[in-house]
Amino acid sequence: MKDWLRYIVLLAAYEKFCKFVCFVSDTKSFNMRWRQIVNWFRDFSLRNQFIKKFNDNAQVNFRNLSVNALLRAKSCAGDPSPDFRHEMSAPVIASGFALEVIAGEDVPQDDIILIGQTILYNESVVRWLWALHWDTLIVKDIRSGNSCQWAIKEFIHLGGLLCAVQHNFGFLED
Repeated sequence: MKDWLRYIVLLAAYEKFCKFVCFVSDTKSFNMRWRQIVNWFRDFSLRNQFIKKFNDNAQVNFRNLSVNALLRAKSCAGDPSPDFRHEMSAPVIASGFALEVIAGEDVPQDDIILIGQTILYNESVVRWLWALHWDTLIVKDIRSGNSCQWAIKEFIHLGGLLCAVQHNFGFLED
């Protein structure tokens, strides 16, 4: 290789290296990006633990004859519309929390709605779903194809704590 060509290749490599060093030397930006990556993996792990615990409990209740249908939870694509998305939503391809009825009898639409409402009226579960970046709850019977979905943000009631504190400490007039 000719010396001038080698010089151009080395100059291009040096320029790329300098851009990388400038990117890394911006420690605030680098730390912020690194924190986002670490948080994403931690949250991903928590999401998997939540799903595993839900599925384990569903199997135990089905085996003990406590329920007539076996549910399986999984993460799936959520609804991309702004009516469903919230500030903590995961990317759309993983923003749905799906409950599938995988064993038992065919589930009518009314019972699918009842399953979803049972989940959504449990404020603790709804807050877990919201904090773990899900924005859509989907309940589906895989045999009949019946399904229903809800926007989790409509059931989060974030202002409820402030109202309760104000009322309990007498800040609100009766």
